[in-house]
Amino acid sequence: MARRPVTDNTVRKQRKAAPDNTGQKQGAALPNKAAKKPEPSKRDVAEGVEAAKRVLARRKRVQVKMNDGDDKSTVESPHSDVHAHHAQLEDAFGTTSDDFVNRGLTHLGTAMQREGCSRENGLNAGLAIVAGVRPENEVEAMLAIQMAATHEAALSMLALARSNGTVPAIQSAGGLAVKLLRTYTAQIEALAKLRRGGEQTVRVEHVHVYPGGQAIVGNVSNHGGGGGTQQSGDQPHAPIDPKAIAFAPGAPMWSQDASWDAVQVPGSEREGPV
Repeated sequence: MARRPVTDNTVRKQRKAAPDNTGQKQGAALPNKAAKKPEPSKRDVAEGVEAAKRVLARRKRVQVKMNDGDDKSTVESPHSDVHAHHAQLEDAFGTTSDDFVNRGLTHLGTAMQREGCSRENGLNAGLAIVAGVRPENEVEAMLAIQMAATHEAALSMLALARSNGTVPAIQSAGGLAVKLLRTYTAQIEALAKLRRGGEQTVRVEHVHVYPGGQAIVGNVSNHGGGGGTQQSGDQPHAPIDPKAIAFAPGAPMWSQDASWDAVQVPGSEREGPV
């Protein structure tokens, strides 16, 4: 039987097939990739079940599937029901306009791009943010898109400030991050103000009334600049007329001494309106 010639390919195959016992001879333990993980504790199992229930109770965020073509990328439904997916997108943006949905997806795709992550991953992350805000109209949806973009830019600046060792770069990137985070807070306040119709609510937690003082318990509203109208709710002892003087038990009464009834006025002064 003729022997086959030994070639470089044959040597490589033999090296791959032969077990490497070098580490065992030197006493080094080989890593076991199939190492069995420890079993979860009873508490881990119980909390996992409760967490799964809360996740199922939450509203599912809409997602998209991106197909990168030669000329441009297209956004498609991840399942076969295209009409239901389109309705989910419109509901996520709080609109009935297809153009607004497309523009919103374009803005989110641009704002959520990050190195090391796919465009589909970034776009779905931005969609989760917008859907979590639950916008009721296009204005709220625009604020939600801006909040997602501002948050992403702020974290990018923080990462840049942390990775750069020079003080000027840290100050520059850190300063931009602070401005962006303040903008994000202002956007949240603008959204809250928009949803409550521009009204402000002031809640008083503690009221201290000292001897000789009076307190009004109820709704108090002030309309206009200087003077106003006070509403004291349904208090039975509250005065109805703002000009009326309420008498509190224990308060000093007017003196009945006749000498105090009249006030002497000099002759040179005439009576008149004050």
